[in-house]
Amino acid sequence: MQEYMIKIVSEKPPKIMLGENIGGGIVKELKEVAQELVTASQLAALYNLSVNTIRDKLVSINQGTTGKGLYNPRLAHELLTQKSKKGRPRAN
Repeated sequence: MQEYMIKIVSEKPPKIMLGENIGGGIVKELKEVAQELVTASQLAALYNLSVNTIRDKLVSINQGTTGKGLYNPRLAHELLTQKSKKGRPRAN
């Protein structure tokens, strides 16, 4: 008997049950893979920002040292893409 692995990336866990027959095979194991951390330079290239800007905005979720910033990509995306309102509201 051969063993195969299927990788699914999604916001929510898939609705698959152990013992379920999928594509001619039986589901034997389900596990969640830990999220890999990314560096400030990887995020800077992805969001077109400087490394210093990334470090300043994400100081609250830094999981590395001060010299080597490591960030959860999902949390970093939320913090880097949120809009902040500046200045006085427009008067009509």
